[in-house]
Amino acid sequence: MKRKIFLWLPFVHLFALSSKGQILNIDKTDTSDYVRRAKIALNFSTGLEIDKQKTTLYDATNTAEVMWQQYKELFIVAASYRFTYNGPADILNAGYVHWRYRHNYKNKIQPEPFLQYQWDSERGIVYRTLAGANIRYNFWRGNRFNFNAGLGLMHETEKWNYNGVDSAKIPSNTKPVFRNLVKINSYLRFDWKPNSSNDVTFNIFFQTRPDRFKPRIAPHVQWDIKAGKHLAFSVSFTSLYDTAPVVPIEKFYYSLSNSIQLSF
Repeated sequence: MKRKIFLWLPFVHLFALSSKGQILNIDKTDTSDYVRRAKIALNFSTGLEIDKQKTTLYDATNTAEVMWQQYKELFIVAASYRFTYNGPADILNAGYVHWRYRHNYKNKIQPEPFLQYQWDSERGIVYRTLAGANIRYNFWRGNRFNFNAGLGLMHETEKWNYNGVDSAKIPSNTKPVFRNLVKINSYLRFDWKPNSSNDVTFNIFFQTRPDRFKPRIAPHVQWDIKAGKHLAFSVSFTSLYDTAPVVPIEKFYYSLSNSIQLSF
């Protein structure tokens, strides 16, 4: 059993799972051959981010992930809890739990079912649950370059309040808003390793209702730089553009993170 533990220095943070953009970037690439021996990887992160939505926020996030790999099967379970500090006010209650399964994950075509539960009080998400499945297609898989895409359907249930809405835009009726929708879910992913010390990843996610073109678009860019056998430096940028927010929050949202990573 292979174990990896990531230790993070204070005031820095990076993990390829972002709860703040409503769309999670969860992806694992393994270019080695299938082996029947089971492998389990444990990942932990903690740190600080600076985000801009309605105001500038300072976020402390703790994230854990378990990845179980057995021959042609790959299971991923991830969870995160976020603490937000905004001046004298401490805003708690943000995070997610995500489950994903990939069968024959090295094949050109593979199924990718997933489940997710998510909340974010600062943006007004009381809860968001979804269940769905993608068909993932590997256009190219190599030691230095990977290009793949996914397309599928998901069912989304959301409950929103007006915590993240500017006071001038809050309507007279502030009852929570509920949504139950089926959506198209898709993504493109590029991973480029120019050498053994650098890894650049670009993802773009696209979600919309089949009966109405009002998409959520979420690009994500991440650059990992190895500084030694156990040390790496990372920079990531995540953004979201929602053409039709459930409540009148800002349509554009972004998060920028820097991190130092120790792995064993």
